[in-house]
Amino acid sequence: MLAKVITIKPGAPSKGFANVMRYVMRADEDLPPGYTLDGGHFNIDDDQLYWTLDEHRLGYAEDLAGVCDGTAEACANRGRFKGNPVYHVAITWQEGEHPTAQQAKHACRYVMDALGFGEHQAAWAIHRDTDNDHVHLVINRVHPEKLIAVQPPFKKDYFILDRCMRELELEFGYRRANGPYITLDSPDGPKIVRMSRAERRARGLLKEDGKPPLTRGAAAAEYRLGADSFQSWVAAAPARDLKETLEKPGCTWSDAHAVLARHGVTIQAKGSGLVVTTTLKNGRVLAAKASQLGRWAGKAELEKRLGVFVAAEPGGALPLAYAEHIESALRGRPGRKGRQAVPREDPGPDHAEPDAGGPKRDPDQRAIRRQQRADARDALAQRFNTEQEQATRDKVRQREDLRDRHRRERAELLARHRQSRAQAYAAARRTGQPVAVAQSLWAWQAANEREALQKRQAEERKGLSAKLPRSEVWRKWLERQSELGDEAAQAALRGIRYREQRKKNQEIDGIEGEEIDPLRELTVAALHAEVDRKRQRVIYRGSDGKEKFVDTGPRIEMRDRSAESLEAALRVAAQKYGGAIAITGSGEFRERAAREAARLGIRVIDADLQAVVRSEREQRKPSLPRAEKRRNVRKRDLER
Repeated sequence: MLAKVITIKPGAPSKGFANVMRYVMRADEDLPPGYTLDGGHFNIDDDQLYWTLDEHRLGYAEDLAGVCDGTAEACANRGRFKGNPVYHVAITWQEGEHPTAQQAKHACRYVMDALGFGEHQAAWAIHRDTDNDHVHLVINRVHPEKLIAVQPPFKKDYFILDRCMRELELEFGYRRANGPYITLDSPDGPKIVRMSRAERRARGLLKEDGKPPLTRGAAAAEYRLGADSFQSWVAAAPARDLKETLEKPGCTWSDAHAVLARHGVTIQAKGSGLVVTTTLKNGRVLAAKASQLGRWAGKAELEKRLGVFVAAEPGGALPLAYAEHIESALRGRPGRKGRQAVPREDPGPDHAEPDAGGPKRDPDQRAIRRQQRADARDALAQRFNTEQEQATRDKVRQREDLRDRHRRERAELLARHRQSRAQAYAAARRTGQPVAVAQSLWAWQAANEREALQKRQAEERKGLSAKLPRSEVWRKWLERQSELGDEAAQAALRGIRYREQRKKNQEIDGIEGEEIDPLRELTVAALHAEVDRKRQRVIYRGSDGKEKFVDTGPRIEMRDRSAESLEAALRVAAQKYGGAIAITGSGEFRERAAREAARLGIRVIDADLQAVVRSEREQRKPSLPRAEKRRNVRKRDLER
């Protein structure tokens, strides 16, 4: 089973369900004799429909379109949606497989739930008049009650659909197809695993490796002619001969041109790529992209093998191989209704799977284990998201509890202050202390207590509402889960630490130190300091507006390595880090920066740069005048 998202064709209406519903329900055509259209709908009340599929296909299609368009229009009127509400999926079975109506309905419901459309309006119907039975599923992206438009994860719906197909194949017992997900047998039963394009190509599972996909025009030409289009023809024998030539050592562009010329084909530059062309007897030129021969025949791939493209030398007339192929295919061809399809060329033997006694590491088992790790990571992320959503809901309750507690604390403090004021006045009258003095002392003490309460409550509110970066929350959560023995969390944490270590080992020209005053705007000479509050850094630009260096907090990273920018960065670092700095980056930069720091009197704490610093200081010691040197020599002689 395979699934495909069908997009709007050029020239078709941009929005609405009317045309697609009529097509899916075969409302504008007569069904062949004995043909029954199976179909139905989801999440649409029957009392909203005047017709059923059995009674009147056109009325049923228009009713469905009216209901879905009404939901989308209600959403648009609320200013929430202006796009296309139609989400159209085709689910195709392999040749010879004929699903029942119940199976097709179950497949549609399964796909809707996986895509997050379980509560949305939808309609489906099976088309059985092609070589492969297939069901069209049309979903309204607008939720019928919430009136919000839902879009599946960007560029991920293809993978979601493909995994659904593998799961449905196992459930229905149909033959297994291959896509981004494939089904492998294991001692524990079938396992669905994700495979990269390279892995599928190595196993011979990529369909386009044997026959590149045709353009719409080429497919139409094959239908009209009843023979291979130029794209199909050039991807067979010419492509095979060219690939064999490229695999020979010392192959050049001349060799490539020569082997294609034997088939009457030329390869030439067009735009940013390459095309292959041939000429018909009437002088018409047919063209196809070079990658039509195979993915290995794109311009980038060919130039990796042969160097920069070199055009063919002008020569004589080329053989009309493709034209003769068309003539032989059309010779004696019956009329259109009785035409016979031209046999396709054998794509070659299937690639054999490695037997169990071959490689020491079974590639199937490796793929299964890799998929198990991926599933564990997905489950871990889902658990994290669930807990974070619960924490968000809990925070609302915690904030209300905090407000109530703070209110009680302020009321209690006010009551204590009233009581202590009365006690202070009574004590002053007993001791003969002036009431004004007692009042002043009480007010000072009460103000201190009130200020302390206000600061503490402000810190508590800030702590509850503080938002840490999601990456930091994720890491802390992983650390807690790792301590509980969660293997998936431990693996994820190891990955984070590994990436951090790799990043730390990267050579970045910069200056480090103990951060004393983060995000402090420091200006030197003509520099302009620009504070990036979102990323918590300061960008220093020159008068030309270009970045000179960036203060990220614990490090000042160089963007411009001129002498002026380096001196300015060192001066800023000396002020920011208290006069002691460390230097990172390449060896050339570190030595250069250390010498400049020594010239400016800035202390460099790197042990391996101390020799460079001493050398620079020795070179910059002022030389004594010659007369003073002679006096010093005579003085030493007298002392002896």
